[in-house]
Amino acid sequence: MPRRRLASPLPYIQELLERLRLRISRPDALIELALLGLIAGLLAGLTIIALRLLVAWGQVNLLPMAAPEQFETLSPLWRAGAPVVGGVLIGVLFWFTAPSSHNVGVGHVLERLAYHQGRLPWANAAVQFVGGAISMIAGHSVGREGPSAHLGAASSNLPAQALRLPYNSLRVLAACGTAAGIAASFNTPLAGAAFAMEVLLIEYTVAGFAPVLLATVSATTLTRLMLGSDFAHTMPHLDPGPPGELPYVLLVGVLIGLLAAGFNRLFAWVSARAQRFAAWLRPVLGGVLVGLCGLLAPKVLGMGDDSVHAILLGELGIGLLALLLIVKFAASAGGIALGLPGGLIGPTIFIGATAGGLLGGIGVLLGITDPQSLGMYAMIGMGAMMAGTLQAPLAALIAILELTGEPHFIFPGMLAVVAATVTAGRVGRPESIFQTLLRARGLDYRSDPVSQSLRRVGVASVMDRRVRTLPGRVSAEEADQVIATEPMWLLVRDPGRPEVLLAAVDLVRARKETAGLAELDLHEIPGTRLQTTPVDMQATLKEAEETIADSGAEALYVVSRSVPGLTRVYGVLTPEDIRRAYRPG
Repeated sequence: MPRRRLASPLPYIQELLERLRLRISRPDALIELALLGLIAGLLAGLTIIALRLLVAWGQVNLLPMAAPEQFETLSPLWRAGAPVVGGVLIGVLFWFTAPSSHNVGVGHVLERLAYHQGRLPWANAAVQFVGGAISMIAGHSVGREGPSAHLGAASSNLPAQALRLPYNSLRVLAACGTAAGIAASFNTPLAGAAFAMEVLLIEYTVAGFAPVLLATVSATTLTRLMLGSDFAHTMPHLDPGPPGELPYVLLVGVLIGLLAAGFNRLFAWVSARAQRFAAWLRPVLGGVLVGLCGLLAPKVLGMGDDSVHAILLGELGIGLLALLLIVKFAASAGGIALGLPGGLIGPTIFIGATAGGLLGGIGVLLGITDPQSLGMYAMIGMGAMMAGTLQAPLAALIAILELTGEPHFIFPGMLAVVAATVTAGRVGRPESIFQTLLRARGLDYRSDPVSQSLRRVGVASVMDRRVRTLPGRVSAEEADQVIATEPMWLLVRDPGRPEVLLAAVDLVRARKETAGLAELDLHEIPGTRLQTTPVDMQATLKEAEETIADSGAEALYVVSRSVPGLTRVYGVLTPEDIRRAYRPG
């Protein structure tokens, strides 16, 4: 008796994926996007845990230090040599990899969201992981949130690309991964979510915010289970000070806003002039710069969490704070702009804490502030510098709350953060440093409401699915069979001739007027024909709008290439369909 063969599950899986793609192309697919956000957070959390463990292992086993981040205990030779060697290794990495893979960090994620439908390449993520690990192990003046944000976004985005999910969901998943990466890196779930919404998506919607929140919760839960749940900086209980100090708090915010604008300008200036050097040479020069800075002030090496903690406790004098501010400013803006693959938020937090502590100390000398409030000025300085640099006041406020666990300083912190954000935006531009860098490269990350609305919606949720594909010449019997299915559009395709869309009602009229004909030529019967071109079912309405503008087409037909070698037509999309998506009614 012949053995019975089991049916392959592949067609069933393909059908489920098609249904998922169609569903999440809608802007209101909250449940599906929330589930994907939860998974994205877990993937990002695992990636960031691996990165943090690798960096901690490398610092202890490759450098003569007893615990991670203790760069002050190194000899002068090690303090100067480790950053230089790290820069050389990153230069070697750049030498053996394609130039296109050297773009990393939050700026790279922004660029891919704006110009590549949210698709993140695996090669850039690999360079970010290896290069970021080398940079942090070597003690470069970088933050871990840049690699964490990029790797978090890629860890969820790459599997989604493999499943050919719609591009509007790739955008949400990139934001989920970015937020989860920052949350897992700093143990700050809410700040990670606020950063993703303020800096990446530049919007607050339920369909966008809910998945991002779930991603940060799942990533933070995982990292807390693996690495602990302590606050980054433990603050003593401090009095936020009398209301009479608020004018000075406002002044501190304004001054740090000017500092943030200067940081952004220096970073952009160095970044633009660094392009004249070879890609492999730039990180070498960055390593040399950081090594020299490490000789002057060892505390500027690495992320400097222990130094920030000492500043918050008021343990550093005015002279040392002034030195650290100048050296950290140069090491961070110069080193990262020269190509060291690290983050900017960590250095801005250090610079802000130093500037806030310094201004608090000056206030004590002038009799304006109380010596017990030095920690408060350092903390609001952290938030003000982060807000001014990133133009993300809410993320900055939440970050200082989650980093310190101290809610008593939110009121003066709000005043300083708003003052810094407004000042930096007025002196420079009201945009994040990442947007400034994109614009310097001739790229424009548009955030107008119409563009945002179109990016949230996939073409599959708007297209008219009542379409049939026919050759130019059809028999009367075949025409009647097609008419019986009640299509709205006919896609007429013939080898060597342009593809056109014909309204089905024109075929119905032609059949009535030529009832005796055995064959009809769809290129010749009276009717309105629209020039057309294909658009992938993964595309968003923004990409569809750009396709119409670039090709001159009058309408699009939506195709899916999920099965290799087979293209399936799913529907038709007209400019009027796109307009109705953001102008309902």
